[in-house]
Amino acid sequence: MSAAPTAPPPSATLKGAAARMPPWTAPTPTEVPALKLFNTLTRKKDVFTPTNGRTVTWYNCGPTVYDSAHIGHARLYLSIDVMRRILEEYFGYHVNMVMNITDIDDKIILRARQTYLFDQFANARRAAGKGLTAEVHEEILEFWKNHVARAFGDAAANDWPRFHAVAKDQKTGDLVTDYKHALKLGQAAAAWDALQAHRAPGTAADLDAVLEATRDILSPALDVALGSTVTDHHIFRELAAFWEADFLQDMDALGVRPADVLTRVSEYVPEIVSYVERIIANGYAYEADGSVYFDTRAFHAKPHHHYAKLEPWSANSEALMAEGEGDLSTNLTRQKRSPADFALWKASKPGEPAWDSPWGAGRPGWHIECSVMASAVVGDKLDIHTGGEDLAFPHHDNELAQSEAHFECGQWVNYFMHVGHLHIEGQKMSKSLKNFTTVKEALAKFKPGTLRMMYLQQHWINTMDFKDATAAEAMAAEASFRNFATNVRAILADLRANPPKFTGANDFRAGHEHALYAHLNDAQNRVHAALCDNLNTPDAVAALLDLVSKANVYLRGIAAAGLAPNPNLLAKTARYVTRMTKIFGLTEPGAEIGYGFASADGSAAAGAESKDELVMPYLQVLSKFRDEVRAAARSAAAAGAPAGNAILKLSDEVRDVHLPELGVVLDDRDDGRALVKFVDAAVLRAEREEKAKREAAKAAAKAETARKAAAKKLERLYRGREAPTAMFAAGGSAAGEFGAVDENGVPTHDAAGAELPKSRRKKLLKEFDTQKKIHDEYLAAVQAAGPQGIDWEPLRVELAAQGKTLDL
Repeated sequence: MSAAPTAPPPSATLKGAAARMPPWTAPTPTEVPALKLFNTLTRKKDVFTPTNGRTVTWYNCGPTVYDSAHIGHARLYLSIDVMRRILEEYFGYHVNMVMNITDIDDKIILRARQTYLFDQFANARRAAGKGLTAEVHEEILEFWKNHVARAFGDAAANDWPRFHAVAKDQKTGDLVTDYKHALKLGQAAAAWDALQAHRAPGTAADLDAVLEATRDILSPALDVALGSTVTDHHIFRELAAFWEADFLQDMDALGVRPADVLTRVSEYVPEIVSYVERIIANGYAYEADGSVYFDTRAFHAKPHHHYAKLEPWSANSEALMAEGEGDLSTNLTRQKRSPADFALWKASKPGEPAWDSPWGAGRPGWHIECSVMASAVVGDKLDIHTGGEDLAFPHHDNELAQSEAHFECGQWVNYFMHVGHLHIEGQKMSKSLKNFTTVKEALAKFKPGTLRMMYLQQHWINTMDFKDATAAEAMAAEASFRNFATNVRAILADLRANPPKFTGANDFRAGHEHALYAHLNDAQNRVHAALCDNLNTPDAVAALLDLVSKANVYLRGIAAAGLAPNPNLLAKTARYVTRMTKIFGLTEPGAEIGYGFASADGSAAAGAESKDELVMPYLQVLSKFRDEVRAAARSAAAAGAPAGNAILKLSDEVRDVHLPELGVVLDDRDDGRALVKFVDAAVLRAEREEKAKREAAKAAAKAETARKAAAKKLERLYRGREAPTAMFAAGGSAAGEFGAVDENGVPTHDAAGAELPKSRRKKLLKEFDTQKKIHDEYLAAVQAAGPQGIDWEPLRVELAAQGKTLDL
């Protein structure tokens, strides 16, 4: 390749002009926002600056695998997934994402032991083949008594019926405390009832019923009695492996990208031992009774170290510190030099997995695992560390301390980011509050894209309220994006098949394309500013939805003016929206213009390039044929030919019934030409079913309104059966202490012969006139009904619903 000329050739210069370049004015750069992230280490938004150019090292705290993942987990991992995608695909960073699986933990040990011991107990009794024997019944009852005595006291175990009768109505006023009490009480009561209902000797079915009813009682009771006998590592690993696979399956269903490196604690025990040895050597940890504790005072005393950087106000919280040590570690804290010290290595007790170490058989502490695994993969500096906000203290603060103690550095993590909690209808999600929802349960109700949109429309740093209104807002946003992509692809395909006639006028018109182009630029700037502002996806999504709305206004304006849209600008707008929804994980990666993912039935995503491109020409021929048939049928119908309406009906049936089942929509337009669209057949079916439900509900509401109106009218007629002349007489509906009456039977004097006051007389005359009016209506209704009489059934039904009867 030749070098660029430093001066123009002689033939390019003007005669007599100086042979030099004219001056060039450099443009003034427009200030653009820089990416800022809310950093828990500073409690403010800091400009993001990776340590190594465009490469970003990122560690995310993974799950402790002992139970099903719930929508709180989904909130965390979907939010992290979106944040990662934005950094990679929008800002162009090279992210190295590391995530751990905690497969050694007190919760896992307890759950594995309890599950194993219950299964062993139950299987042994079943294998005996004797059903529910007196010995087994007594054995289970004894376990029940021991459990109830620990939970509620000896009085409860000795006289359960009396205790339960009183305890079931006791309340503290605290919702969570009361529900936990009720839960434990309910478990004990269910077990007791089963033991009373299935007496020995009993069948195998009786044994199964008792075992199932007492599982929640037997499992912890067996663990108390026999937990120390469980020593096989395979028992603990098997439980963790099962729930790890279940978790990863849920994440895949949610569309969460796997971490670049997935680590497990059980695979890093040698590295953990070496890591702890270095911390001891550096003077920040000590051994006590086979356990190793981090010395928070020694660490904090050094000028370049600070303990509890993230939440210094929580450093003295005994409850949080105890929670961080684990359920099985309450007896390991006696040798601590300070209450704030935490376990790096725990001496294993009987019934706990154990690995060899210089301090004896033991297992890693909870906090050390993340420090070791992150360091083993990315080294002594992390750009980003993420997790749930509940992990800030003590877990993440302890991570920072032990890592900085190991490396003797002042700052191991540059940006700590904590995702907010998830609430259900304004309440914290908890099994205790009966609002616990697993990922699988959520996916049975909502599509993965809907859940992702729900999380996108809530800022990752804030507490999210998961409720029906949030879901409705997300589905509305999805529909807007999907319909826009579908319409644009259909319009572009139609313009290719039916190019507009040449007019000599340009198609970048004031008020139309000029406005759309300005809206596109504005949306791009708003999205960029939002994402630079702490990855603010709610504002970014709002800007995209606003652009879609403006583009739809443009299309309606063009159609109203009888013009063809500018295909290049329309495609550019749709491609930008599609690009952003792909970055957010809402759209197939390969789609140029589209929204969503392929359905399980094989239907393409809205606007996705696939078989649609091959089928479109044939559908356009069919649509054109239908357009011409419809035009001819309309003319025939207008001329009085009976076949015209029949053909129009068939044409509508093709549009409304047959083609939608194939994922095809024909959108009839004012110019007589239908626009052919591809839409997910499953979505169309769902929309049709939803429409049918709405129409059925509307019809039912209308019928109910009519029924109530009929009942109300009949109730008036029922009151009108009484003649007005009889209403004040003895036995009448308005009878009272009256004396003389006038010619119409309206009282003029009271029973003592005194003339009624004018106001009282006026009120009685008004009552008479009202009754006369409804009595006349009754007589007219009787005459209209004829021999069969008035149908009183609607009134009978209405009164029955109120617990009343109709006396005719």
